[in-house]
Amino acid sequence: MRNLLEFQAPTDGEVTLCEVDGRIHSMNYEYANVNVFTNTVENHPQIYIMRDSLYPIKLGDDAKELFLSVEVPFLKQLVQIYYEQGYVEMLHLAASHNKFILSNLAKIVLKTINNIDRVRTMFNPTFKQSRMKIISDISWNRNWMNSPLRCIAWHSDSTKIAVGTCDDTVRIYLKNAALTPILKCKQQKNITAIEWRPMSDSEIAVACELCIIIWNVDPHSVVTRPSVSNAIILQRNNHQPIVSIAWSPYGDTLASVAAQDSTVLVWDVEFNRTSTLKRPGCSGNSLLKWSPNGKKLFCATTTLVFRVWECQTWKAERWNVLTDRVQTSCWSPCGSTLLFATTQETIIYALSFVKSEFIFAHDSSNSPNAAIPLYDVSKVDIDGIIVGGIIQNMDWDPTGNHVAVIFSETNYVAVFTVISDPVLQLNPSFLVAGTPDEYPCLIAFQKNFHEGACLAIGWSSGRLQYFPIIYSDLASSDRVKKNVYYN
Repeated sequence: MRNLLEFQAPTDGEVTLCEVDGRIHSMNYEYANVNVFTNTVENHPQIYIMRDSLYPIKLGDDAKELFLSVEVPFLKQLVQIYYEQGYVEMLHLAASHNKFILSNLAKIVLKTINNIDRVRTMFNPTFKQSRMKIISDISWNRNWMNSPLRCIAWHSDSTKIAVGTCDDTVRIYLKNAALTPILKCKQQKNITAIEWRPMSDSEIAVACELCIIIWNVDPHSVVTRPSVSNAIILQRNNHQPIVSIAWSPYGDTLASVAAQDSTVLVWDVEFNRTSTLKRPGCSGNSLLKWSPNGKKLFCATTTLVFRVWECQTWKAERWNVLTDRVQTSCWSPCGSTLLFATTQETIIYALSFVKSEFIFAHDSSNSPNAAIPLYDVSKVDIDGIIVGGIIQNMDWDPTGNHVAVIFSETNYVAVFTVISDPVLQLNPSFLVAGTPDEYPCLIAFQKNFHEGACLAIGWSSGRLQYFPIIYSDLASSDRVKKNVYYN
């Protein structure tokens, strides 16, 4: 199996800026400017979010210090705790008071809840962890807890990118725009994912710990802080913490999964109605990816199991990984191939789906129920730099020519060239280096970049880099078109 030793090490002390006609360009990080080599991204919004510039996060206890304490009736206290912290904290408050009947009843209910949680923990260890810890472990972001940038999402039809930050704010950056819309409300806590709605210029779904908020951001409005009264809030009991969402390619339905809920919810957003996809077992779910052709829905659980749902019949094909769980995955542009990686193995795996049947394109007669190991990304030393390891996230560009990968422990972005004919292959292309004191946390390919491919990289410093891969001559343009996957 091929490995990362085939890559060339980036130039020491320089930031990798772009690839133009197969040539990699880099500059000293103090003077780095991609516009020296190509003007294809000169109008892209410049984004550098410093943690100190974000809105301070006010915790509930800090806010309470601003007010004088008053005597509040017991029943009113229960109501306030219920709305602010939930029913479990309300039961704890009731159990701690000297209301004999009510306190004893609350203690019985709490004991029952604890016993139920113990049983659930036997089947799903995530129930023992705090929600923040669960989100941080499952997130595609290498450092979700502390990174200024938590998630990014490109619009499918325009040069517009949404950025979620650690102060629970979503900022919408548009090409050549003077204003930056800011989305924020009290329900929007611990942002985990952002997805633009297909076939819409203004709607975006923001997944949070306890709910999903569908914002409507009018691109022609001069209002920079849209009101939550214009948004739709989707929430269900026990469906939390929400860790992944996916729109169907036509934007008619939204799917969501939670780390402590075994069900997949498919939302009819306008009517706030849900359908449930469920299979036996108490494990939660960690990842959703809808295939670009809309025929399949990939769903990974917090255990060894992952499923691929057939969206016409809503029947699921079940698969098992060898250890732990699937960390990340990406579909080919035509939806015929799925790449994925786990949290314990340094291998990129591939599954091929042909004519709605779950079979392999290679050696299917001998191994019909096993994934193809495609590339070994174990840690290697390339001229003094360490690259590779466990994969944190990967993305496949819309033309089908490139796959980008970031790792959980090393500081470079690996970009592969995809060869689809006659057999799917990943060929080493180049490594992207940032400044000496930063590492990549997020990656996402722009969906409407016509000059080739453009990879957005969110670095730990809060800098968002655009890495264009340009094919300027006719021969290269023809090669790009031929390599696109077709059904």
